[in-house]
Amino acid sequence: MSPVQRTALSFGVILALAGSVGMAQSVDEFDGWMRTIDDKNQSVQQQIGRQDAKAVTADAKVLGDTFKLVEAFWEKRADGRDAVDLAKEAQARAADVAAAAASKDFDAAARQAVKVAETCTTCHRMHRPLD
Repeated sequence: MSPVQRTALSFGVILALAGSVGMAQSVDEFDGWMRTIDDKNQSVQQQIGRQDAKAVTADAKVLGDTFKLVEAFWEKRADGRDAVDLAKEAQARAADVAAAAASKDFDAAARQAVKVAETCTTCHRMHRPLD
């Protein structure tokens, strides 16, 4: 192997490793977002039970913002079109939770919170474990 070929091969290996490290960080971030979503799904339901509109709205906002991150993650993957759509759906449902809580309609907020969780379950059935 010539020095030019060795340099090209080394450069290629470095690029491949850098790309895999970048993806690993994204997957680690993704796992953190999943924990946030799980925590906020549970919290929003508890706050609905307490009829704490301010807390429900805050939790629903965090859910919506986190689903935006999830959407961006899946947009970068070739196998994620359905996950992008589900993340968008979850964002809309989280907004519905917040709107219902703001109008003090806790029954509607509870129904929408269940729909957020159902959206999560649908996505997990298709994409868990994450490859």
